[in-house]
Amino acid sequence: MTGPETSASAAETDELRRVVREFAAETFPSSELRATDYSASAWTALSSSLGLTGIGIPQRHGGAGYSFTELGVVVEELGAALAPVPFLSTVCAAAAIVAGGDEAAQAELLPELASGATVGVPVLRGAVAAHRAAAGWTLDGLVPHVPDGARAALFVVAANAAEGPALFAARVPERGVTVRPRNALDATRPLAAVEFAAAPARFIGIGPSALQLAADLQLAALACEQIGGTARCLDRTVDYVKTRVQFGVPIGSFQAVKHRCADLLVELEAARSIAYHARDAVAAAFAGADAGSHAAVAAAAAWCAQTYVHAAQETIQLHGGIGFTWEHDAHLHLRRARSDQLLYGTPREHRRELVVATGLAG
Repeated sequence: MTGPETSASAAETDELRRVVREFAAETFPSSELRATDYSASAWTALSSSLGLTGIGIPQRHGGAGYSFTELGVVVEELGAALAPVPFLSTVCAAAAIVAGGDEAAQAELLPELASGATVGVPVLRGAVAAHRAAAGWTLDGLVPHVPDGARAALFVVAANAAEGPALFAARVPERGVTVRPRNALDATRPLAAVEFAAAPARFIGIGPSALQLAADLQLAALACEQIGGTARCLDRTVDYVKTRVQFGVPIGSFQAVKHRCADLLVELEAARSIAYHARDAVAAAFAGADAGSHAAVAAAAAWCAQTYVHAAQETIQLHGGIGFTWEHDAHLHLRRARSDQLLYGTPREHRRELVVATGLAG
């Protein structure tokens, strides 16, 4: 791994946040969030016109060469908008390829991910075995819940080989790769069962450190997304309680409502600090620094998931009767929050990882 080729100033980061926020507000209205599939035009605009899918990819492979810090800003803003596009999956797949360290694999695979021509999906959790055959590597195994699996043209798979844990790339459609869509609580991020049966695969990298770094980035990106969703829930709730009148006054003037909003703000700021620390630690790890990223990521994964769920629940409650309706977007955030809470491990599992990573396990 190497450090970012381009460093963004604070002003550039703020401008990036503003551009992505305005794009998301215009491109992903409520009707788009309830669509059965993501908009191809939105994906083209996001990847080609804005070049967002290539932010964290080295310039020599068609990207912009920024770090995960800048990429985390994009993920946060798209998470706030519940953007129904496979952005998180694609950038995490690209990062896993970078973590693998194979320059030839990067040169082959990263340009198509940077341009958005290919949707990539990481499969880093699951029982997949890799076998070396005369014609190359093959994969075998079933992964029952893969986010954006039905949208993928390229899977980046963590598999167990005789030499140890390794990363591989498998293309779709390809013999030996079967993808079956599954019902999902969060319709903006559909799930699929992915089965590999002697599926041809391209070797990317080997070693537990590469897999750990790829998994850490995936969890840190999810934490950034959860921060965006939590902030949007709080903003919408505060706007609502300022305008909803009961007994002749806005309900936001009631002390009980004030306390609940204040509690959410405190939780959000704590979660934001934890998520940003994990984000920057992962960026440093990709640059070759030992920043204790695994402990930071485990803490963020546990805390941010619970914070987002609580914020979504409070949004529904404080919106009163309208918050429970299908027409309101509050339930969409709760669906995303609950799905994210289980996507790559439960908060309990992440707390256990934190204890191990900090050396506190008995």
